[in-house]
Amino acid sequence: MQIIGFTLTKVLIERKNDIKGKWKVESKIDVKDIKEEKIEIAAGKSIAKADFEYTITYEPALGEIFFKGFILIMGEPNEIKLTILDWKKKKTILSDVKLRIFNTIFHKCNIKALELEEDFNLPPHIKLPTIKSEEETKKTPSSYTG
Repeated sequence: MQIIGFTLTKVLIERKNDIKGKWKVESKIDVKDIKEEKIEIAAGKSIAKADFEYTITYEPALGEIFFKGFILIMGEPNEIKLTILDWKKKKTILSDVKLRIFNTIFHKCNIKALELEEDFNLPPHIKLPTIKSEEETKKTPSSYTG
C-alpha cells in the first residue's frame, strides 16, 4: 500500500497566554474513520480514505494547533478491504499502514506547524538543530527542555 494523497480541511491555531516559566508540548494523532473511496486512478487498485485529527498542545494553557484532514491510500483490493474491515470491527489499523499514515501526518503537519508557531510567536514543538561553538558544546548537555 502507498499514500497517494494528503489534504488538510481545517487548521486552527490559538495562542492563549504569554510564555513564562516551564512549559511542555504534547501532540496527539487520532484517526477518525477509514472507508473505501471510489476513485479510478490505477486499474486493479482500490483506494481508502483515512480521516484524521492532529493536535499540538502547549501546557500550561499557552496555546494549541489543530489540524484536520484526510489521507488517500492505494493498494490491492484485498489489502484495502482488510484494512477497512479491521477498522470497522476494532477501530485499529494494521501496523504497517498505521506507520505510513502517522509518518505522513507528522511530516506534512509538523512543517506547517513550525511556520504557524513562528507567525504566532510560539516556541517550536520539536527540537530544531542549532550550531554551537566548541565552548558551548562542552558546557551544555544536548537535551531539549521547553
